[in-house]
Amino acid sequence: MSNRTKSLLALLGMYLVAFLAGFLTYLLVSPVIVSPLWRMLAADVVGTIVIWGFGLLVKNASTYDPYWSVVPPLIVTAWILILNVELSFSVALLLIGISFWAIRLTYNWLINWTDFNHQDWRYTMIRNTKPEIWFLSNFFGINMMPTMIVFAQLIAVYHFLVLAPALNGFVILGFMVIIGATSLQFISDRQMLRFRLANTDRKKCISDGLWKYSRHPNYFGEVSVWWGVWLIAGPGSGRFDFLVVFPALMTLLFLFISIPMMEKKMIASRPDYLLYKKQVSMLVPFFPRKEREHS
Repeated sequence: MSNRTKSLLALLGMYLVAFLAGFLTYLLVSPVIVSPLWRMLAADVVGTIVIWGFGLLVKNASTYDPYWSVVPPLIVTAWILILNVELSFSVALLLIGISFWAIRLTYNWLINWTDFNHQDWRYTMIRNTKPEIWFLSNFFGINMMPTMIVFAQLIAVYHFLVLAPALNGFVILGFMVIIGATSLQFISDRQMLRFRLANTDRKKCISDGLWKYSRHPNYFGEVSVWWGVWLIAGPGSGRFDFLVVFPALMTLLFLFISIPMMEKKMIASRPDYLLYKKQVSMLVPFFPRKEREHS
């Protein structure tokens, strides 16, 4: 049995323990917290703490990475069962959309992950920059903050399931956005993989395919997925309220944290990246600047 297989089995065991801990938490807090929304939040927090603990045990913060994509469809499915929601066309489209996104993202993580010797370079950078507060930055920054941000996106989903509205234009539009955005992520991932396999020179920049029109088409797809979820769960259920702030916060997370961190690394390691940055849109796909100037 390879080291990767052993690591995957160990990771699977960790997640089963985390899900069991979350399930027991959901049951135990029922006398105190009545709403399934906040009971699920408690379960989600406990599950995150368990994964964080296992990450400390194996000395690898990337133990958390699949949590981002694995948990949301499980939470939505659990709410459907708990609330005894009829699987109408609108509910089915929401569940299919989120599941489609989750499968794509989990698959992408799976083919890129090797074993517990592999840790996301961003986590290593955070640890090396401030080793004295690594315990806290690991817990709050790498584990708990993403859990809270993703759960915030699902608050509108919960209210949508309570109302279970009939199929309408917003639900259809949101579903199409999710499927389109997830497909865009998949295509950009395949293009990046082909580029890496074809170019052993790690100093080159990808500048074709979707990457010709956006420096981060995969991030654009991720942000768009959550706007699609909001379209279904918010306007799709007749809600035009403060919940729009949550996909906006997701967008800001990528604009001001994920992208700057990634581009700082790219500029330091790839000499051509500064020119690429000047020519290509940061997030939303658009024609390269040099082509616009000559048109």
